[in-house]
Amino acid sequence: MRTVAIAAVVGLICTSVTAAAQDPVSIGAADVAAGRKAGMALSGAAMSAMKATIDAGGPVRGQAFAAGGVARWGRAIPGMFPAGTGQGALGAEATDAKDGIWTDRADFEAKAATFATEAGKLGDLARADDAAAFAAQWTVVRAACQSCHEVYKAD
Repeated sequence: MRTVAIAAVVGLICTSVTAAAQDPVSIGAADVAAGRKAGMALSGAAMSAMKATIDAGGPVRGQAFAAGGVARWGRAIPGMFPAGTGQGALGAEATDAKDGIWTDRADFEAKAATFATEAGKLGDLARADDAAAFAAQWTVVRAACQSCHEVYKAD
C-alpha cells in the first residue's frame, strides 16, 4: 500500500510539473522592448566603465566580468527582438528598433554575433591584464556596437 501511495504522489507531482511547463509565462511586446532597452543601457554603462579604466590607465583585469556580460548580452540580442516588437507595432515612443531588424534579419544577427565575439575577446584580454590590447579591442567592440546602431536604431 505504501508503494502505491508513493507512486500516486510521484504521479501527481509529475502531472503538476508537466501542466506548469505547458503554461508559459506570457510577456507582452512592450515588456520585451523595455527589457532590451534596459539591456542596451547596461551594456552601454559597462562599456563606459571599461573606457574610464582605459583612460585612467587602470588595471583592466577588473573589467573581465563587465566584458563577459557584454559578450553574453551580444549573444542574447537577437532573441530580444521577436516579431511584433518594432516601431510599427509599438510606436516610436516605445522602441528605437527600426523595421530593418526584421526585414534583414540575417544581417542583424550577423552584426550581433560579431559584437558578441569581439566582446568575448575583450574579456580574454581583461583576464590577461593586457591593457594595450584591451584598449585596442575596446575600440573594435565599440565599432561593432555602432555598426548595428547605424543601421537598426532610430535616432
